[in-house]
Amino acid sequence: MLLRPRAKFLSLAEELLSYILTFLSCKDILRCSSVCKALRQTYLSSSELQYITELSGQQLLPAPGMDLDNNSSIYKRLQLLRDKAHAWFKLDIHSSKTVFIPEPFRRLTNTFVVDGHLCLFNEDQQLAKIFPILPKPSQQIVIEHEWSLESLRPVPNADCFDVIMDPGENLIAIAYVIFGLPTDDAKIYIDLGVLDGDGAHPQAAGRTLFLSNTVFQGNILASDKLEITICGKYITFWHTRRRSFVYDEPNEEMWWLQIWDWRHSTTSNCVISGPKGQDSSGFCFLGNDRLLTVSKDLRLYSIENLSQAPQLLACFLMPVSMTSIDSPTPMNDDIARNGGLQLHAQRTMWTSDPKNRLLGFTAQIQNDASNSFTFVISTRIFFDLQVGRMATIPWECWGPLNSRIFPHDPQCDFDVCGNRVLHTFPATSGKDSSQDMGYKLHLMDFSPLAVERRQGLGKVVSEPSTIDITESAEKLTTFLPYVVVEFDRTFDADQLIDIWFEGDRIYLPKPNTEDPDSDTAGELEVIDIEWGSYILQS
Repeated sequence: MLLRPRAKFLSLAEELLSYILTFLSCKDILRCSSVCKALRQTYLSSSELQYITELSGQQLLPAPGMDLDNNSSIYKRLQLLRDKAHAWFKLDIHSSKTVFIPEPFRRLTNTFVVDGHLCLFNEDQQLAKIFPILPKPSQQIVIEHEWSLESLRPVPNADCFDVIMDPGENLIAIAYVIFGLPTDDAKIYIDLGVLDGDGAHPQAAGRTLFLSNTVFQGNILASDKLEITICGKYITFWHTRRRSFVYDEPNEEMWWLQIWDWRHSTTSNCVISGPKGQDSSGFCFLGNDRLLTVSKDLRLYSIENLSQAPQLLACFLMPVSMTSIDSPTPMNDDIARNGGLQLHAQRTMWTSDPKNRLLGFTAQIQNDASNSFTFVISTRIFFDLQVGRMATIPWECWGPLNSRIFPHDPQCDFDVCGNRVLHTFPATSGKDSSQDMGYKLHLMDFSPLAVERRQGLGKVVSEPSTIDITESAEKLTTFLPYVVVEFDRTFDADQLIDIWFEGDRIYLPKPNTEDPDSDTAGELEVIDIEWGSYILQS
């Protein structure tokens, strides 16, 4: 009996070859395209294969629910994706517009930007407001609303201490305390509502979230810090308590964090508490099922089941003893949203991959006020726990290859979005250190395709950098590669109160001209990254 020769893979039609390759990862697609000319030609002829590798190279994911249609072909998306990456390197930092911040809301501690909206809360006057910042014609959700003292407080003796808004979820969370008798006995609640009205949220499990007794135990001290956050399907309550001891005893800080899935339950057993004496600067979500707390070390937790206490997965040790750690940059955009209920104010085509983003924070070396540093860390290390399978992972095993450390000037600010960092640095050191030489804004892109997409713009930094720790005479060397662009505009020290960086916009809060010595902002300078029509039409 004659055996028929087996059909060879390369003899298949090019369309079928392309279809089969789409099931592979980006790395495997590139490997296949490098083994022979036929597969290379298949790759070059397929917009879909190039789109897959482009997304991976920029460390992005397709936005949930944004299926391909006739109005946005893969070829068009591929071109827009490439244009967007290049546009950041040729950003016109001089082209901006101004938005004024209303008088009662000029303290930045209660002012933030979410989904192209300015969200404001005045705790003293018990007022809140949200409005769109220079909305674009294609923006599908535009919310503008104000809350008075009466509308914020559910009962007359309630005192609102935090208000958080999320236009993408049409959600407002109002945290308030009700004092009882005796006066130090207090109850805290979090009420949920809609931003575009005054009713209950239709997707919420209930109107009010209830705190665990382990998080809040009935009294509020003057030193307590109480905060709430919204991160897509999650709402959190953060309680920090600092006690002062007599004589030369240091302050001891204790903290508790409770997490709810607000669509499914008004109660939660997902509570994390910090070790005594170990200050914590904050936390951030890594995808839908992981949470990272930032302190003298980085602790990674699994939060897959909110009916149980979080499970500690690993403890990542920092390189030196740190103190005065700033809160980590928020990572709630595009991370913990539920695709089926997502309502972005701007329906973008891509979101950041939580497994390949950046975490940023500043820290001061203990007992050395002159040494302050900015840490930029890739989140990929928190998803790859194969490093020796240790519960406690030394800095040398995870830090150098997954981070960059920069000297931090007290006058400098920075923000992180996806794989890009905006950071201000002194324009020049100058011969006279007392002379104010101004500051310049730097863009650092850490995505793997940044080198290719810069098209001759910016400087590639692939060599390691070393930081000297004067107190301990240690040297910290880090290797994470990036491309940096220094923009041709110099800011005075008092011109840069902060940097907010969201999507395709940069927001620079400007000082209040009526009271230049205060820490309030009177206006926002808004800089758009122009790279084409990246918003999908409805």
